[in-house]
Amino acid sequence: MATGKRRFGWMKTVLKVAVRLGVRVVPLGLCLVTKYWMDVNEWAAIGITAAWVLAVEIAERLLGSVEKPVKAGKAGEDGKAGRGGKAGRIFGGIVSALVLCAMVWKTEFDPGWNTCYYRDGVWDKDSGNAVVSREEAMEDLDYVIKYLKKIHPLTLHGLPEEMAAKEKEVREWIKGQEEMEGYVLARELESIAALLGDGHTHVEENYPEYHLMKHIYEHNKRGDTMVGINGERFEEFLKNHPGLCSYELEAYGVRLLKNRIVSLEGLKYLGIDVTGDITYNYVSEKGEEVTETVRAEDFLPMEEYLAYEEGVTGDDLRGGEDRGFVYYDVDEELSLAVLTLTDCNYNKTYRETVRKFFDEVAERNLKTVAVDLRNNSGGSSMVANEFISYLAVDSYKSWGDEVRLNPLLIKRAGTVSKNWRKGAGFSGKVYVLTGVRSYSSAMDFAMLIQDNGIGKLIGEPCGNLPASYGDVKRFQLPNSGLVMQVSMKRWHRVDETKEELPLIPDVECPEEDAMEVLRDQALGNRE
Repeated sequence: MATGKRRFGWMKTVLKVAVRLGVRVVPLGLCLVTKYWMDVNEWAAIGITAAWVLAVEIAERLLGSVEKPVKAGKAGEDGKAGRGGKAGRIFGGIVSALVLCAMVWKTEFDPGWNTCYYRDGVWDKDSGNAVVSREEAMEDLDYVIKYLKKIHPLTLHGLPEEMAAKEKEVREWIKGQEEMEGYVLARELESIAALLGDGHTHVEENYPEYHLMKHIYEHNKRGDTMVGINGERFEEFLKNHPGLCSYELEAYGVRLLKNRIVSLEGLKYLGIDVTGDITYNYVSEKGEEVTETVRAEDFLPMEEYLAYEEGVTGDDLRGGEDRGFVYYDVDEELSLAVLTLTDCNYNKTYRETVRKFFDEVAERNLKTVAVDLRNNSGGSSMVANEFISYLAVDSYKSWGDEVRLNPLLIKRAGTVSKNWRKGAGFSGKVYVLTGVRSYSSAMDFAMLIQDNGIGKLIGEPCGNLPASYGDVKRFQLPNSGLVMQVSMKRWHRVDETKEELPLIPDVECPEEDAMEVLRDQALGNRE
């Protein structure tokens, strides 16, 4: 019987501890695993948590004061009960303090607070055509400034002077409006974010359906290169209309303009009049000036566009059949294997494809391998590490960074990583094909190869700088539904002697000619 009582006593103690712990972590649990805390102000969340744990502490003490007294004549047990009750109160107080500290850390130091991570349908809202009032637009502006100041490494000590002046200008402009469409507000907010010179930090609108100019890809198929709009070259457009998009290198700014300019919605955002004639300017393969004049009715919704232009796969370098985001080709005559990667997606498909790629390279004793990143906008940097693990490289240097955690900026130096080889290791020539659309983690991939002397780059400079910002957090503005993306890290270049320089290919050529140049290199390697 005594053993049963002791067992029951332990179970009762464990249950009490579990209850004390459980009721105190409710606010933190809701914060971490549910959507209940979305859009709650940081200090409000801390206040609610403090009120909750205080209420729990008071309730426990009130409940303890009305418990039945221990039976008379059991002074020893009474003493144990008293010590147990005191220990329980101390334990509860410690847990309450830890929960409050955890909430302070989550709200004030964790850049993930109020992000889009737990949201559904972020990109489903028609934020481009949404109409917001002056007051709503001002709230959205405050929201943008708040999280720019809280998260971006460059704003650790507040907005830079030029940004602060632009914020004031935009604030005054909003005060003069009764209401505005979402794309107009996006343009104004982007004019502030663009001053960071960070291609990863921007504000953008979304539409449930875009209307595409139906003749765009006819020109692409003929080999015409789009160079301007309404007689204004893209480079001039960027200079004459600053702040329309965020970028680090002008070539990528031009790419962003081209992305915008193919749709009716993009033209409106850029401030181009779509009620009359719109002229697209091209240069043909022969170097001749070519124009295409269209009107709003020449822009088709996606379903109609696809019916009009059946079989078009988009403005990319591959064309033809969609083979997925990663695949490879082998040219045994040139002793060359090329891995094409259009998305830095570090998943099983990628890992299996890379393994098969190097298995075939070894089986055929090929002399040259290459990675085509010309149409890759980034993703996970782990794709580069996986590729290098199949090379005859003992170690390689990685980049350092600076991480922003609200009041803190944590600096971490670059490291030398041991290469955990998979297999014997390829010891032949390595190349990476790059272009302006090689961005973010794709640029990191190319940087690791070049700066560590592992291989050579062929093509055009990548779209962003090696020493740049990234690791983004996304927020949906509360009224317009516009989406803001903010960097929380600054990356440094692997080769610190080239910190401020773009990633210049070892063999520079137009990106569309990079494959032909690679074949010439492979031919030389074979011989």
